[in-house]
Amino acid sequence: MQKNQKKIWRELILVLAGIGFVFVLWWLLSFLISSTLFPGPLETFSELGILLKKESTYLAIGGTITRLLLSFLISFIFAFVLGVIAGFIKAVKTFLNPLVIILRTIPTAALILIMVVLLLPQYSLLIVTFLMMFPIIYEAIVTGIESIDESVMMALKIDAKPYSAQSIFRVIIPMSGPYILLGIIQSVGLGMKVSIMAEVLVGNNRIPGLGIIIKEGYQYAYMSQVFAVSLIAIVLIGLLDLGLRLAKKKIKH
Repeated sequence: MQKNQKKIWRELILVLAGIGFVFVLWWLLSFLISSTLFPGPLETFSELGILLKKESTYLAIGGTITRLLLSFLISFIFAFVLGVIAGFIKAVKTFLNPLVIILRTIPTAALILIMVVLLLPQYSLLIVTFLMMFPIIYEAIVTGIESIDESVMMALKIDAKPYSAQSIFRVIIPMSGPYILLGIIQSVGLGMKVSIMAEVLVGNNRIPGLGIIIKEGYQYAYMSQVFAVSLIAIVLIGLLDLGLRLAKKKIKH
């Protein structure tokens, strides 16, 4: 027990030291550059305090997170259904491989611009984030199923019930759970970044989002606002990532 506590404290100290190092490096760079275009921690935190007093900031946070969660839900449903089928039927996996590869390799900015041209802004934001998250979750589910012991998979196929709710929720999900959770962790972090990037490129002020505030700061060369909103995004992504990783550890135990 004492060893575990020492390990936890050691890791905590190292994390805090790492964060401190980042801030010192940031301050040194801002001091060397000495420009309003690269604000230091003090200017950024000052602007952060101002932003956190505005109702519009919380509406922007809510808008970005809501779109992220909705995109994730859609991505997970599609990825889970197709991933389970592809995990059992290799022909389906081979058929879907080109689509998955294209979605993983297509430049995000190009995809956003294509969606903006084809769809209304609010729909393009959802679709872009969905398309970025889907292949990660899909591949995690397929890998998870493929990692299940062959004897278990054969037993499911012999029983002719590999796609039954009982097989999926009592066998497939528990046994491939670590892979699925890892895919969720990776997709949520990427999804948040893509969602904010899409908001910046779409730039529709009628749609609340952190990316809109970033674009406003950039347009007026008010970089303290850009840095402050980026800091909010980093904290949100960090909290989501931490929550998912804790959930993963609890499931393992």
